[in-house]
Amino acid sequence: MTKQTWTAAVSALIFVVAAAVVAMTPVPFVAFGPGNTYDLLAETDGMAAVQVDGLETFPSPGRILVTSVSASQPDAPVSLPESVIAHAATERQVYPREYVYPARATVAEIRTRESQQMATSQTDAAAAALRAAGIEVERIPMIQSVASTGPAEGRLFPGDFVLAIDDTPTTTADQVRQAIENRPIGQKVLFTVLRDRERLVVNVDTTNSKTNASLPVWGGQVGMGYSYAPQVHLTLPPELGGTSAGLMLALGIYDRITPDNLAGGRTVAGTGAIDGAGVVTGVRGVREKLIAAERARADVFFVPDANCSDLAETTSSVRVVSVASLEDAINSLDLLADPSTEGLVKGCS
Repeated sequence: MTKQTWTAAVSALIFVVAAAVVAMTPVPFVAFGPGNTYDLLAETDGMAAVQVDGLETFPSPGRILVTSVSASQPDAPVSLPESVIAHAATERQVYPREYVYPARATVAEIRTRESQQMATSQTDAAAAALRAAGIEVERIPMIQSVASTGPAEGRLFPGDFVLAIDDTPTTTADQVRQAIENRPIGQKVLFTVLRDRERLVVNVDTTNSKTNASLPVWGGQVGMGYSYAPQVHLTLPPELGGTSAGLMLALGIYDRITPDNLAGGRTVAGTGAIDGAGVVTGVRGVREKLIAAERARADVFFVPDANCSDLAETTSSVRVVSVASLEDAINSLDLLADPSTEGLVKGCS
């Protein structure tokens, strides 16, 4: 074998090894693709996806679909070739990992966070739907999240309503925070909470904040939640997490508790986060969710106003309707039901 042949062989081997290393080296990206859809008006094993106790409910022809994305999991590495292929594919997108998952968070922390977000989203969706239907809803301080390593772990839970701190009634989240911060570090806090309609008193130790050693904390976050007399039960796939199903959950609940036949025999899909007042805000993965809606033969796809730019230059067989609130979505479906008014419905243009 000549010197030139040896050189060529060694060079080829080095190239193959380098290419293999590059192919196997994970990159800090997350690949998004179209996911599954879930019908909120369907029944599984004889059980409706949306059940409401304490109110009359009504059957509804049609489908109201929660759309989802298929995303690479936080513990699933994405290789450079995979990210390049996903970036080039028309049905997939690639995002920096820290855009999708919190920086430096463990897989367990990410999954706990997504589960807590979904629990809050369900509560907010129910509150928005009930308010839209004219049912009384009260705002109360509520536990939004609990740190897995904090002193409240296993003692307080997302969804607990905070009625009092140390026997002093609390009506705002700020009152709860101030009552805890105005005490020595290490002192116990007496939380009076409402959990599953049962009043409980829970002792929680305070500890110092990791970012401010002089600040007492209890290991969680408090916001304003919504309390109401009817009991709303949602049966959803365990893989659903985060906040992006909120708008469709609210529509599904509203359709169950009103006689108006909101879906009207159509297949209605969409995405969007929602708060208890019915305000709809933007989410990720809108293009992929629109494709999922197309595959499910949806007639309408709701998208938050804030996400219209994500669908620029996108064509679809589904009618895309942009909304800023639950009221917008309800009114749009009413207008779309009448050929003489469907032209008044706003799209992304």
